[in-house]
Amino acid sequence: MNKILSLLCFSFLLMQCTVEDAVSENAVSGSYATLLVVNDYMYGVNDEELATFDLKNDKDPILIDVQNVGFGIENIYHIDGILFIGSVSALHIYEIQSNGIPVSSSTTNYFEADMTSCDPVISDGQFAYVTLSTSAAVGPCGRWEQINELRIYNVEDVNNPVLVSTSVMEFPKGLAIDGDYLFVCEGNSGLKVFNILDRENPTEIEFIEGFETFDVIARDGLLMVTNSTEIRQYDYMDINNIIYLSSIDL
Repeated sequence: MNKILSLLCFSFLLMQCTVEDAVSENAVSGSYATLLVVNDYMYGVNDEELATFDLKNDKDPILIDVQNVGFGIENIYHIDGILFIGSVSALHIYEIQSNGIPVSSSTTNYFEADMTSCDPVISDGQFAYVTLSTSAAVGPCGRWEQINELRIYNVEDVNNPVLVSTSVMEFPKGLAIDGDYLFVCEGNSGLKVFNILDRENPTEIEFIEGFETFDVIARDGLLMVTNSTEIRQYDYMDINNIIYLSSIDL
């Protein structure tokens, strides 16, 4: 209940958003977002639950639904009325109904064995992009069986996601997409850029090395890359010549 009350507190921070701002929430937030607004509703996740708030009266948000999703929930992402929820063990897809309440469409387990990993999911509507990492020494990501991958799922049928591509990574974390380009944080190693015109065969085209990366936002030619100490900005208008612009210490 305390976690739900915390979500309610966060909701007041979002009350100044217009409907247009809310719909584009994922375009300006990182892939580790756990709270987002879609039209008149706000959706938030904690470690196990998906909560729905009615925001029609912006002075009195109302909690209208709480569902158990699973365990180890890490992020929530929205596109075209579909919620993609990433956890340490599975990709969960929910479809938002006309009353604002999401209904589960599918759960796709990442592993057949009893394993967990870390990292989030994003989508462009046709495909979902997932990073899996078990490189952490402790917590739900720490495992003897090392799995560090970028996975791409075809999600045109939200009831039956299909794995179309797996790429070996070093220590993948947050990710962002812009058209046919995918940006993936590689932990302490830097940031990788992939051409994903062919979703079944993503091609690495750039590796910006030498600094820690945790999450990334890509919008209108501007990359914002975060880590534990700073936010870096890059210009990627020319994808073959990504330019460092500035950094802000945290």
